[in-house]
Amino acid sequence: MIDDFQCQLIKILTEDKDIYRLLYSVLYLCIIIIIGIFFYWDTIYKNAKKYSKCNNISKIIDDNYYNETPYIYNIIIINTKKIKKSSEYILKITYNFNKMIVDVSFGNMEGEENIFMYRNSDYTGIIKTLDELKKTMSELNKIYKKSNDNSDLLLYNKTAIEYSELINSKDGKKALELNNDKDFINSFGYKYFNLEKMTYDTIEDISTRINSNDYKYYAVDKNYNIVHSYTTNELIKFTKEYSNNTNYPIAIIDYIIFSKIQQKNNINI
Repeated sequence: MIDDFQCQLIKILTEDKDIYRLLYSVLYLCIIIIIGIFFYWDTIYKNAKKYSKCNNISKIIDDNYYNETPYIYNIIIINTKKIKKSSEYILKITYNFNKMIVDVSFGNMEGEENIFMYRNSDYTGIIKTLDELKKTMSELNKIYKKSNDNSDLLLYNKTAIEYSELINSKDGKKALELNNDKDFINSFGYKYFNLEKMTYDTIEDISTRINSNDYKYYAVDKNYNIVHSYTTNELIKFTKEYSNNTNYPIAIIDYIIFSKIQQKNNINI
């Protein structure tokens, strides 16, 4: 029998048609095996992802059984070097998943000039206006030199007076002072996730420097008692990271929304 097998093998290897048929069969078998392995691991990954998601949703539902205000989360930021009471927060962001809105409240801002600047957008606008006036003055000056017309000179003088008054005003001096520190002025524009719009919104007067080690994020209940749970811990992490990076995954937002829907409809997961 061994001799017969050897003979058949030699026959296959010595005949071109049989060699090609063998190679095609082996190649086809390899492709089937590769596809099978791919689908196997893809199924495992999808199942693992599904079970992980379900587990997270279950945790959120469990958390809300013990919550006096289900699906409403208060995230506060305090300066740990200055403030010891959670009620004396700097900023409070309230996620209300029942009404699908987010409320932003300012708290104790005394001595917080490094992270809070009232009318920041106004100062930015002043710098823009000064730049535009300066450009207009330059253009009018060129026009007057060519025309030597008094009407052009009057337009130039009018613009120059407007520029001088603005740059020497209290707001103008403040805007110039801020503009000289580009890193500081560019740090303003704290982002948060707006549930109503389902995209980011911006708090213009707050700097992302509030994410430094001097400031801490906490979740609190309506009486400002600190709350620790899976949901609040994830929401704190999300709020902090999202403030400086709107591409940060919004998984926890989706999980909370799914949890509320499933709990409302009494769906088993």
